[in-house]
Amino acid sequence: MPAARPTPPSWMTALICGSLVITLSMGVRQVSGLFLRPVTDDLNFSREIFGLAVGLQNLVWGLTQPVAGLLADRLGARWVVVGAGVCYALGLGLAAVAPDSVLFVIGLGVLAGLGQSGTTFAVILAVIGRLTPPAQRSRWLGVGSAAGSVGMFVMVPATSILLDLVGWRSAMLILVGLVAMMALLALGLDEAREPQAADTGTGRGAVAVALADRDYWLLNLGFASCGFQLAFVATYLPTMLTDGALSTALAAGVLACIGAFNIPGTYLAGAAGGRCRKTRLLAVLYLARGAAMAGFLALPLSSASALVFAALFGLLWTATVPLTSGLVADLWGRRDMGLLFGLAMVGHQLGAFAGAWTGGFVFDRTGSFMPVWLVAIGLSLTAALCHAGLREQARPCALQAGAAG
Repeated sequence: MPAARPTPPSWMTALICGSLVITLSMGVRQVSGLFLRPVTDDLNFSREIFGLAVGLQNLVWGLTQPVAGLLADRLGARWVVVGAGVCYALGLGLAAVAPDSVLFVIGLGVLAGLGQSGTTFAVILAVIGRLTPPAQRSRWLGVGSAAGSVGMFVMVPATSILLDLVGWRSAMLILVGLVAMMALLALGLDEAREPQAADTGTGRGAVAVALADRDYWLLNLGFASCGFQLAFVATYLPTMLTDGALSTALAAGVLACIGAFNIPGTYLAGAAGGRCRKTRLLAVLYLARGAAMAGFLALPLSSASALVFAALFGLLWTATVPLTSGLVADLWGRRDMGLLFGLAMVGHQLGAFAGAWTGGFVFDRTGSFMPVWLVAIGLSLTAALCHAGLREQARPCALQAGAAG
């Protein structure tokens, strides 16, 4: 009698462990804005340099994301998450002990960006997308995406307290310990991968099909707008509030409020994506973002206006992620989802680099963030038009992959 094959972890195990990895990775990432003032004061460099570090983090994350996604598609996500988690921890550790701006930028910008490429949405959501039942895929992608907001909700106030108690260097070293936990959680990301001839390829066919498709470029352009908006707001909103005579505690509370409201917002977006056309939902979400930013700028800056903006913007923060990743799986197939969504993340992170760096660049030269806010509002309209013109129809490659799987 042949020996029984070992039973791989269930899709629920992968969902839980993957969501916790995203919680830690995105939670630590979203606290960067709280370090701006103490780091620049201590190391004596400009906001533009700090913005460059955050921008490089986003850029490196985006440019290496397709490689991480391809490795996860072909080899499984487990070891990709382990290696990336170690790199993430090394980057934060280097930034924590950096004596000058150069090492700080290398640590927080380059090494942390490499770490994020293998511990965030493209790699983890690809696992969830492959393993969860198709009829429930959009909902569970929403759960995985919302996990990043749980991290933001928890990590922002906790980091604010740490900064007050132990200073920025010790606070960052504590974050190193949390990031290292991702290597243990990666053990739950083992997939049952049957040998298939198609799996021996490099994914070039899937990439060629997607890159030849106008709609894939529209999807990427809209997602780049998303990256610009999120990176700019996360990096500079806390400083904008404290520059406006509001307290540091309130600034941290605003980021936490964004995270809190993004949990139901992202989950509901994912659930709605299983019932409504994702392209229309995305167009509405981007228009709503633009309206929220315009309303915030139109009102006098106060605690109330900041918290109302945080609640509204939080509902929309990463609500685009389950819908965008779901469109990639629906239109071009789930077998190469990690690679194809990773390529979409390149556009997102190019936008994020622009948002993080441009904010500091413009402020250092004009003393105001207003021009960048206006660009962010304009990008909402651009993204809405991109998704309104996108054809939500499965391509032949997606139908073939569905028939094979």
